[in-house]
Amino acid sequence: MSHWYDKDGAPHHEVQGKDGNLRPTTLRDARKYGWVPSVSSIWKDMVAAPGLVRWSQGLLFDTMYLNPLHGPETEHDYRKRVFDIHKTESLKAAERGTLIHGILENYFVNGVGAPGYGSLIKGTEAKLLEICGKQDWKIEQSFAHPLGFGGQIDMYSDEWVVDWKTKELDDGKKPDMYDSYSIQLAAYDYGIGGGRKLLNLFISVTSPGYVYAHQWEEKERLFNMFATALDLWKLIKRYDP
Repeated sequence: MSHWYDKDGAPHHEVQGKDGNLRPTTLRDARKYGWVPSVSSIWKDMVAAPGLVRWSQGLLFDTMYLNPLHGPETEHDYRKRVFDIHKTESLKAAERGTLIHGILENYFVNGVGAPGYGSLIKGTEAKLLEICGKQDWKIEQSFAHPLGFGGQIDMYSDEWVVDWKTKELDDGKKPDMYDSYSIQLAAYDYGIGGGRKLLNLFISVTSPGYVYAHQWEEKERLFNMFATALDLWKLIKRYDP
């Protein structure tokens, strides 16, 4: 689902449909109200994500291996069953990431932990202190920039902009790195005025308490990559907010 923000930075990811129920915001809705797309929506629309493709392919293979063809089942029925399971498992991974983001937000904003997530919270807090020192953090703040893009930042201060990534990561292991991670941070930094260091925190969901930190360099090059994708997005979509 694409994410959208108004010119004041308020999120509008859903709108009320004709039936009165909420539905995902579309480009047509955004045109009507002048909303801007998120950094991640722009990049995903314009640039292939080989890491995500490999992860999805691996999940599909595991799904087929764990759910073999039933004797009387047709190929069509089997294909549908496997893809339904694959979709469910993909959504679970996304929901897990959303859940942990919410837990961390509640802790850093309100000082409230969550049962069963103490090690994850403490590991994240300790890694932040180790890398960044004490900071006046702003948590889950959204923005919109006049160039025509917006976003919601996990946390930032006057010195740092930080994005959390939840991963199935063994203790001591380094995660794979992708352009999308660094470009997202560079665009966020530019969107809120620039001048900050860029940091990803990779938070393990399989080894609670283990957090791998990676600081990105070459901010100018990274933002220029995003700006190129943004220009292409505007041309393809025929929409310049």
